[in-house]
Amino acid sequence: MPYNTDKEDSMIYCGLIEYDSVRFSDGSYAVHRLQYAPQNSLTEFFDCKGRTIATIARASECYAQTLVYDYDNEGRLAHLLRYEYEIFEGLESDSTGYGRTKEGYLGFRQMIANIDYEHPDTTKYEQTNIEYDKDGDVVKAYIVYGKDSIVAPIGYKLSVSVEPCRYFWQSDLNGGFYIFHAVMTPKRNNLPEYKVCRFADYMPSVESDYRNGYIVKTVWHRDPCIEPDDKDLVFTPVRTGDLNVYSITRKDGSKHQRAYKNGLLAYKQEISRYGTVLKKETYSFLSNNKAKVTFEIIDYKTKTLKTQSVSMTDITNMEMYHEDMNVVSENYRWENYYNK
Repeated sequence: MPYNTDKEDSMIYCGLIEYDSVRFSDGSYAVHRLQYAPQNSLTEFFDCKGRTIATIARASECYAQTLVYDYDNEGRLAHLLRYEYEIFEGLESDSTGYGRTKEGYLGFRQMIANIDYEHPDTTKYEQTNIEYDKDGDVVKAYIVYGKDSIVAPIGYKLSVSVEPCRYFWQSDLNGGFYIFHAVMTPKRNNLPEYKVCRFADYMPSVESDYRNGYIVKTVWHRDPCIEPDDKDLVFTPVRTGDLNVYSITRKDGSKHQRAYKNGLLAYKQEISRYGTVLKKETYSFLSNNKAKVTFEIIDYKTKTLKTQSVSMTDITNMEMYHEDMNVVSENYRWENYYNK
């Protein structure tokens, strides 16, 4: 925090109401953070190698979700536990108070150190086991004594991780829910045709079909628990000449369309369910640094587009091309994937 600031300014500067840390005799340690209301809190436990071994995350509107991580002799994630209810073993569960004590941290640390992964107590938690093949690739993830599993077909592998889900806030790293993610990709990337899939808590969320290295179709599955009546969204890129055109069809039949040329945005437009272009932005490149932006909207009397404005923009500020809905990139679309 900067010098010469009062308490209120200091809180605004660091964004935290409360911060606490405890180190244990085996070199492991815990860090607790509580942020502004809506009060999001996160308590993380790390082993002596700095690996995450447990998280307790909570947002004001939600119960605390507790996860425990276990690693094999190769340092790979082997087991993941998710408790079905608030469990703190001495840690105060009220995210607005938290009354932390050394005994509370130690009690929880000792509890997770004594977990028997070979004989899981599934009345208290849900245990995911992760299996590897001889090449060290994940080929299976499954819930012990449960029906949920993800198995990679021959020639495919899984990448698994635990990620924060974005929902009420831009990021729930400081509280809220964490999701078990798995991405299925081929072991070889030079196949003429293959599929890439992303799962969230064992539910398929996004999958893309590739042909000759390009996406030919992406299906975005709606969360059946959040939006049970909504249909899946299908994204189909179409290549016409030197343009890559992406269309997103909404439930009412209308479309949002974007086209790229030589890696830069050529135009984007809104199309009614009857096929009429309602508005359009066209980009003309005048130099290596500047582009002209022409904005048009429909004139319902003449049923043609009429120019509303013309402006200039720096190319560096423009949207760059990427494979829309690329499952393995950081740009894939995501919404409302809470746990079941």
